[in-house]
Amino acid sequence: MKSAAVLLVLSLAPAWAQLPRPPAATPPVVAAPTEKPRVSRQTLTDLEKHLNTSLASLGGANDPLDVLGATRGIYLDGYGVVFTAEASLIFTPTINPFHMEITEAEKVKVHQRKLDRLPMLKQLMREMWRDSAVALTAIPDNQQVVVAVRLLYLPWEDTRGLPGQIVVKGARRAALTGAVQTEEQ
Repeated sequence: MKSAAVLLVLSLAPAWAQLPRPPAATPPVVAAPTEKPRVSRQTLTDLEKHLNTSLASLGGANDPLDVLGATRGIYLDGYGVVFTAEASLIFTPTINPFHMEITEAEKVKVHQRKLDRLPMLKQLMREMWRDSAVALTAIPDNQQVVVAVRLLYLPWEDTRGLPGQIVVKGARRAALTGAVQTEEQ
């Protein structure tokens, strides 16, 4: 019996040797930075925290903006700094075991509350942009500072008149003159 098992293994050896082998793992290549980045990670982190706090405080303690993700900032050499965040203009009611249906009256009320909140968010974003542009002294005056907030909605919501995102941008030097662009998409 042992000899039969040995013969079986030996007879399969040539077939086993012919099976394709996975390629050898190559270590990831990490490019060493050639120079120190213009904007330190700590500066971006501090501005991200400031933007998070600003967004979370919109509307006060009784009716805050629903911040759905932490602000992220990145410096793009030759372009500038971009900050992004995701939010809902209000804490939107959801269907759950204690609230089985969103009524038409609730839908209308949610839509109106979000329309009312929109100008407040735009004003706050302009202030956030200005604060960021003033703080980013390490980047050239002609590079951009961008603050973008993506607005998320539930499938049942009426989104007429409500943008999917708001972008406030301008060259850093515009912080002195207030020449900033606001786009709704």
